Amino acid sequence: MIENFLEIEVLLSPNVYKRIKNLDGKEVEELINKIKEFKTINDKFILLDEHFLDIFLNHDLDWIVKEYGNFDFIAYYTGEKFEIKKEDKKEVKEEKKKIVDDAEREEIIKKILSREEEDKEKIEEEKRKAEREKRMSEIRRLKSINTSIKWYAKDIDAIIKVYDDTDVSGKSTCEGTIDDFIKYFNDRYERVKKLIERKVQRRAYPLSEIKKKRREDNIFVVGIVSDVNTTKNGHKLVEIEDKNASFTVLLTKEKIANGELPDDILLDEVIGFIGTINDKGNLMFADRAIRPDITPKEPNRTDEQIYVAFLSDIHVGSYEFMKDTFNKFIEFLNGNVSNGVEEKVVSRIKYISIAGDLVDGVGIYPGQEEDLYEIDIMSQYEEIALYLEQIPEHIHVIISPGNHDAVRPAEPQPKLPEKITKLFNMDNVTFVGNPAMVNVHGLDFLLYHGRSFDDIVGLVPSAKYTEPSTIMKELLKRRLLCPTYGGRCPIAPEHKDYLVIEREPDIFHTGHIHINGYGIYKGVAMVNSGTFQEQTAFQKKMGIKPTPGIVPILDLSKIGMSGHYLEWDNGKLIVKG
Repeated sequence: MIENFLEIEVLLSPNVYKRIKNLDGKEVEELINKIKEFKTINDKFILLDEHFLDIFLNHDLDWIVKEYGNFDFIAYYTGEKFEIKKEDKKEVKEEKKKIVDDAEREEIIKKILSREEEDKEKIEEEKRKAEREKRMSEIRRLKSINTSIKWYAKDIDAIIKVYDDTDVSGKSTCEGTIDDFIKYFNDRYERVKKLIERKVQRRAYPLSEIKKKRREDNIFVVGIVSDVNTTKNGHKLVEIEDKNASFTVLLTKEKIANGELPDDILLDEVIGFIGTINDKGNLMFADRAIRPDITPKEPNRTDEQIYVAFLSDIHVGSYEFMKDTFNKFIEFLNGNVSNGVEEKVVSRIKYISIAGDLVDGVGIYPGQEEDLYEIDIMSQYEEIALYLEQIPEHIHVIISPGNHDAVRPAEPQPKLPEKITKLFNMDNVTFVGNPAMVNVHGLDFLLYHGRSFDDIVGLVPSAKYTEPSTIMKELLKRRLLCPTYGGRCPIAPEHKDYLVIEREPDIFHTGHIHINGYGIYKGVAMVNSGTFQEQTAFQKKMGIKPTPGIVPILDLSKIGMSGHYLEWDNGKLIVKG
């Protein structure tokens, strides 16, 4: 409003500003137009006080031009001698005016604009508060447990054990020093090296003493990959390091082509080689590559028939959050079912695993505020906490954070802070870091949000966003959740590498890429839960098509068997495998 008057060189006094705010839009428009027409006759700067406001509001333009067309406004403002016309025989009280210099005008404008901005913000906050309360009221109405269902899971005790050595929460030591990085990579090397040595049942030869093995074959070495190059003849040269030395391994293109040796070696992964040392003792011709990989096995299963639902990337707070679909899922958990299969499954859901991004967060990327219906981070968490409170109490919820959550961006991430966890007024919830290994009813669950997926897809040709299990398999093969340092996934150099997969999981649960995926790799069930967020502008730009509103559900007693994998797909339960 102020700007409209300034454009026609009219400054409002504070009292006039208050009065004009109470006018309706049409009255303000008529006032501006009348003054604009008047200034075609008298183009002097006008400080609109209450006296002249009354004149412009209560008289037609012809009368105002006749009476004030030659009026000396400057003299009026500066207090010089002048005569004010009488109106209806009532004398207007003479007002003495101080000189309104540029600095004073600027100060008045600032105060008025500031006041207007404060008023606008108060109105917006009241509006947000009302909308927030409306949403919360709708969420509270979701809990309506179907009492006609026999809730089998209610009679089964939840069995949860967090492997503390896999969770960084409360144990962070890094300060970003060179010493931190040395300890971090030494820990990675030593722990993954042991896994590789177990695979071949022999100790790796120290790289610093490899020259002693000139011309010998069947030599076994292990190191962290520091460089990978291709020769002019198409062979691969892989530089590996241990704590004391570095060494070069040659992988011939022929052995790579026939699958004897890998073509997807990544920087910073720990890998072993068996081969022959050259005459100089400075090069190995590799015959085999040994990765720590998962030991093939039959999937582990529970004795009791219970189900687990897998969630991630809910993104409460985003305009793209699928509120209605998420409401349907909460109602499903409360027993709102349409057939016998749905009733059987929901009655036996005992656990929900959440792999990060409960909320959309604040300040995650430039301009995010424009994408949020809730700009307060604590209010976002209050909302998701209230949602989870509507879940039946016999279902135990495990929550791990992601890169949109209120924890540090670098991995490993600690569990959500106490100021947030206390918002979840529930006894049936366990908070863990990212990553974390949790024993659930006798099965080992590895929860990892999946930010390293963005790096793996760009480095490994077989890894695809559209098939999340192809990415997950690459992490299991290397026993590293984030193999390469310095990519899109930031890593905090802890003295222990919590991204090493030391224990072999039974179930590997990830998220992040908003695309559902499922597979079994060497007995490990791999679940990538999708999202409850519709396609964002960024995803559209990148050509990423999410699979929103789909919840993977596993029968823990039948993993790998017919009928063990189901999906709740936007309100409909489907048996997938």
